[in-house]
Amino acid sequence: MARRGKQMLDALRVYEACTVSRHYEGNHKILMTYGAGLAQRMDAIHKHRDGGGIDICWDLGYWDRKEDAMRLSIGSLHPTSDQLEASTGSRRRFKLREDADPDGPILLIGIGDKSASLYGLGIMGWETDALRMIQRTYPGKKVLWRPKGKRPVELPGAKLTFGMPIEQAMKGCSLVVCRYSNVAVDACVAGIPVVCDGGAAKHLYNGNLNPSRDQRIRFLDQLSWWNWHPNEARDAWTFIKRMIA
Repeated sequence: MARRGKQMLDALRVYEACTVSRHYEGNHKILMTYGAGLAQRMDAIHKHRDGGGIDICWDLGYWDRKEDAMRLSIGSLHPTSDQLEASTGSRRRFKLREDADPDGPILLIGIGDKSASLYGLGIMGWETDALRMIQRTYPGKKVLWRPKGKRPVELPGAKLTFGMPIEQAMKGCSLVVCRYSNVAVDACVAGIPVVCDGGAAKHLYNGNLNPSRDQRIRFLDQLSWWNWHPNEARDAWTFIKRMIA
């Protein structure tokens, strides 16, 4: 397991009696994992759901990733609209930016080979379809392409943009197109309109490419309950118990 995932799970088991296992056992009400993108863990999650159990998953955070923050999901790979609506108040302050340029290019975000394999999409299949959608919907618009991972993979028909912080890559863009990417949350902070297929940001951007500042703040406040640091493990358990009660 990745260091950051182990660190989060180790912090959480300090405050609750847990059975730690490398293999799925199926004899507990709650299954907690890190990194559902790994096929073995996804298989365990599906088995647990099929048996009527509650699955809790951690993955790299929506923000503060360099500080080892993790994002939480319960019964899904991202918090659902109902779960977000039940998350009231705010746990942090957000400073919104307005980096969009309506005349700027469109930024397409890749999903990576691991996600493509996990969801049976074929390598570069989703990205190719997304590019066609962009070209059909926004004819003549320049498209920037940011692959996921550490390799500068080309996508014919789009200009490669690689090796820079996401804030820099999206600045001056008119739209961000992604699937389930954390980039949609980055774009919310930056004020860039978003098209996404799912994930937490779908709650904000479904039929509303360019939400108001108040809508963006409200969404980020709700999402703040689904992003935790290891040193907040006790409070994370309090929130988890409230959500599964």
